[in-house]
This record gives sequence, C-alpha cells and structure tokens, in this order.
Amino acid sequence: MRSLFPKRKSQRTEQAKAIVAAQVVLDVGEERLDTAAAGLRLRKAIGLQWTFLSALQYLSGKSAIAAITALPADWEEGGRTRNDLLGAILMAADIVANLRSDGKPLCASELARHLREPADVGVQR
Repeated sequence: MRSLFPKRKSQRTEQAKAIVAAQVVLDVGEERLDTAAAGLRLRKAIGLQWTFLSALQYLSGKSAIAAITALPADWEEGGRTRNDLLGAILMAADIVANLRSDGKPLCASELARHLREPADVGVQR
C-alpha cells in the first residue's frame, strides 16, 4: 500500500542544495529574508521538508562543506562568491552550536562541535 504522504527526494545535486541553502542563510543574516520566507524559498528550490533550520543543519554537515569547497575559486552566482558561501557555512555551524540556551547543539555536526570547544591558543583547562 502506498503512503498517503509520499516523500519526495530532491532531484538537485548536493552542490546545488548547498548553494541554495548558503544563499538563503546569507540573505536571512543580511535581513533580506525572514525565516518564514526562507523556508518557502528552500521548499521551492530544493523540495519538501526544507526549513531554515534544516538549511542551517545541512550547511554545517560534511556533504555541504565538501560541495562548497569543491566549487572553483573564482565561482560567483547572484553576486555571491565561493568565500561568501564558506562564510555561510561558518555562520550556520556557529548557530547550530550555540543557539540553544541549555547548551545542547542543534545537530551533531563535526564543525559545530569544534566551534563549541575552547580554542587551544592560550586557554588553560
């Protein structure tokens, strides 16, 4: 029997999803979009079940990081450069690592975990 609520997988590549997610995170950070509009844009561009929070979690993960670092150094789209997208990854990882007041990260991202650890430079434990 078929499910009444079928899941549709995105037909986009990992790189395309990472680019869209990074651009949306940057637009929210620059207050060009609110989180509700960001969710709508993500669902239209990538597929069902995408929200601003899922974009943050996705960007801080290994597949998005690999996809964006694989872009050519001179890549540019819509006024955004590869370095801008790398900045969105850092922004997303910082948010998922530090947003909750109870100190628990929003995802198990390796990058987010590293951002929560105190820097080794000059820090005594």
